[in-house]
Amino acid sequence: MNETTILLSSGDPKAKPDFLATVEPVTAIPNSNNHQPPFTLPFELVLDGYTREPWSSGRNNSRSNNDSDGEWQSYYFVSTDGRNRLPGFIQYLQGRKKAAMAKFDNSASSTSGKAMLVVPYDPPPILIDTLPPGIDKNQVLYVMYLRDENILKGGGANDNAKKKIEEEKRKKIEQQQQQKLMQEKKQQQLQMQKKQGIQQQQQQQAKKPSQPIPSTSSTKKSGGGGSGLLGNLLGKQRKTENHLDMVRGAQKSNDMTTFDPNSGAAGCINAFRTKVSTELEQFKADSTTFITQISISLASLIKAVPTDEQDKVTMDVFKFTVYETVEEIGMDRWIAHKEPTEFMDECKINIYKEGHCPSDVLDDINQGELPDEIRGATRHIVESQSKAIQRKGKKVADELHKNNMVGEDNVVTVLNANKRDRRTLEQIQKDLDAESDDVKRSRFE
Repeated sequence: MNETTILLSSGDPKAKPDFLATVEPVTAIPNSNNHQPPFTLPFELVLDGYTREPWSSGRNNSRSNNDSDGEWQSYYFVSTDGRNRLPGFIQYLQGRKKAAMAKFDNSASSTSGKAMLVVPYDPPPILIDTLPPGIDKNQVLYVMYLRDENILKGGGANDNAKKKIEEEKRKKIEQQQQQKLMQEKKQQQLQMQKKQGIQQQQQQQAKKPSQPIPSTSSTKKSGGGGSGLLGNLLGKQRKTENHLDMVRGAQKSNDMTTFDPNSGAAGCINAFRTKVSTELEQFKADSTTFITQISISLASLIKAVPTDEQDKVTMDVFKFTVYETVEEIGMDRWIAHKEPTEFMDECKINIYKEGHCPSDVLDDINQGELPDEIRGATRHIVESQSKAIQRKGKKVADELHKNNMVGEDNVVTVLNANKRDRRTLEQIQKDLDAESDDVKRSRFE
């Protein structure tokens, strides 16, 4: 039989791959007259990568095993090892919405490129009636095969679609950057205009001499405020209000660039996700940078969120957004690690590219919690050791005390140290009166 052992890579190149399943071709393929697979797999195959590219979808790219385009071909395999690991693996791919892939040397291909096998997370549905008797539907694995990976790099339809998506992403990033630059320029212009207006007002006030208060008749003749002290005050008040309106308008425009306030918490989270995605895309494109940091300030992010929706936007939501974006853009090859901070509403997350994560960070991430049995045994050992130390210290102290109380002939010199005085007060007073003067003086010397 043409059996193949499929292994799963653990992410560490030094670690041994894990066993997934041993598969062989299905004797009859649904909706096909062929009974043999259109390709041959090696004896062992390691799934060491994951992707979300459009060409990895099983339903969008569903093909029969006798595909005539000479590129993608598909087939069904069935597990023969009896360990029942395929259903759990398919559920893992469906939960992550990712396809697993493996590359290996293809002896049948005349090109130098490697062959590629893809296990999609969304395979086409299988009708139970079309399967051969005795085969469990849950043990069937749908795979897609490409004889040469250079086909994806050579400008095919899938590659053109990928390039279009990348170009659209770049255009969106450039448009966002241009919008930010335009907004910053507008803010600077408004600030400059405000400063110039205040300086002009100060200069006019300094140059203008004091004028006497006009009479009622002159005010009526001039039209009620065209000149004089009252007119100047009204004019300055109007200028001040105009400048304040300009500043308020600039602040509103800045708030609108962050997110739509009418959308509430959802708009805040989407804006934050877009910002993190932009920064991580730039980090991915920069081949000279291997470490970056994402800072989260909860107070500044929820500043424009309505009060009744602020409980929906928490620090955990933003941290989950960062981790999810890192996993998606980094293709499960980047490592995100939260750094300790002084404040509860602030968070800093460092992102490391593959192979550039410090060893202490890896140890901190890989450190797991001990079971209750091991934790209780450790606590018992510590307590027993501390009690033994206390007993030993008490024994040494007792020996020192005993040695201090023993004389030269190893005889205890102090007796009845804790003896009570059972005399009455009258007897004590009589004994004191009967004492001589020398004895009384010795008590005070």
